[in-house]
Amino acid sequence: RQLWWGHRIPVWYCPDGHMTPARADPSACGTCGASDLTQDPDVLDTWFSSGLWPFSTLGWPEATADLKYFYPTSVMETGYDILFFWVARMIMMGLEFTGQAPFHTVYLHGLIRDDGGHKMSKTSGNVIDPLHVMDELGTDALRFTLLVGSAPGNDTNLSVKKVEANRNFANKIWNAGRFVISAVQRLPEGTRADPAYTLADSWIWARLQQLVRDVERLFQTHQYGEAGRQIYDFFWSDFADWYVEVAKQQMQNEGLRGQTVANLARVLDLALRMLHPFTPFVTEEIWGHLRRALLDSPIAQLADDWPEALIIARWPEVRPAQDWEQAKIADFELLQGIVRSIRNLRAEKNIPPRRRLQARIGAGARAEMLKEQAGILAVLAGLEASSLTIETSIERASDEEAVLVIGPVEIHLPLAGMVDGTAERQRISQELADSEAQIRRLEQLLASEFSTKAPESVVARERARLEALRETAGKLGAQIKS
Repeated sequence: RQLWWGHRIPVWYCPDGHMTPARADPSACGTCGASDLTQDPDVLDTWFSSGLWPFSTLGWPEATADLKYFYPTSVMETGYDILFFWVARMIMMGLEFTGQAPFHTVYLHGLIRDDGGHKMSKTSGNVIDPLHVMDELGTDALRFTLLVGSAPGNDTNLSVKKVEANRNFANKIWNAGRFVISAVQRLPEGTRADPAYTLADSWIWARLQQLVRDVERLFQTHQYGEAGRQIYDFFWSDFADWYVEVAKQQMQNEGLRGQTVANLARVLDLALRMLHPFTPFVTEEIWGHLRRALLDSPIAQLADDWPEALIIARWPEVRPAQDWEQAKIADFELLQGIVRSIRNLRAEKNIPPRRRLQARIGAGARAEMLKEQAGILAVLAGLEASSLTIETSIERASDEEAVLVIGPVEIHLPLAGMVDGTAERQRISQELADSEAQIRRLEQLLASEFSTKAPESVVARERARLEALRETAGKLGAQIKS
């Protein structure tokens, strides 16, 4: 590479070995006057040539249109190991030959090491060939692994297992996209997307807007890995694992079908736009299919202003937080907590997934909200819908009844023959101890500089978590005393 692309050393030799440096071919030796001259076959250090790159590639020393338009640029991204060799030389040469530094910000990423943390080298035989990895697991999977696998400036230990995990994420994107596209294509003619938002619709939209704000903040501070991780968590957990499952139930209701499918398409669209810098190939493909499906559907107005390709689509607009968002998020997170706790108990007691459990729920002030969500709650938690009781307060019927506490909510599950009274009290005591430990940790966190330095939305979430944990601890303590 150096011999092909480097600047040849501007020194000529005569037969007597005298050196003549010159900018152009000299006609005679500067020492003895000999005309038979040979230029040095070697080239200058590769970093010399590289240092000229920001402006020499744009037509310098001529005052070209490209040089005027593209120089200087804004951000330089490179590995920390060549900060002096390359970055410093580009800055010094830019100042010397153009009077301007070539960029105002340098973003340093870490080095890619093997899974044991050793630097890759042919001698050690530990080089991971990216071409082979891309052929086997996909370019998106490798790209996402490298982008999200480390914090700024930290080295990345690359293993094929990590790439395999992100190949699974690419498959998740594809499968979720196929589900939404299929739902759009199956909409009957005349379907309308009336704005009748359910709790799940409002929750996923609020979470998406929260994500857009967080990702924009992280991008502005060059925390690209954390931004990718948050998009990953939203898509995999919030969208694919939760909202899609709720949407399947909502679409069985003719009155909710149009709005649910429209909301699925809107959320998928914005999620793909945010994922595109991380996984450009699968997102471009899915987005193209989604656009065509929408334009041929009764809700074609959703894609009226979409461009022909995702790569030129507008980035999601950051909207100010609205008062209703936190309330809807809190309500749905309570629903999630109830479902998770019941699922965990089922797994602990080895209760078959198809067996529907009876349940009585005491929900205090959240009773009305949970009554409205009873159908979704029954499906997601595997409860018998016809016998599901949700009241303001519930008394424990017997020691053979399992009691789960989530914030202000008590869940009573009659599990005759499956619950040992003593073991159940021990479980509740352990949950109380865990809750109290989390309370102490959050109290210390909120009493520290975190409460003044962290973003207001993050601090608010932690305060809400603390209040929920205090409610949970109070309910668990009451159960132990009863």
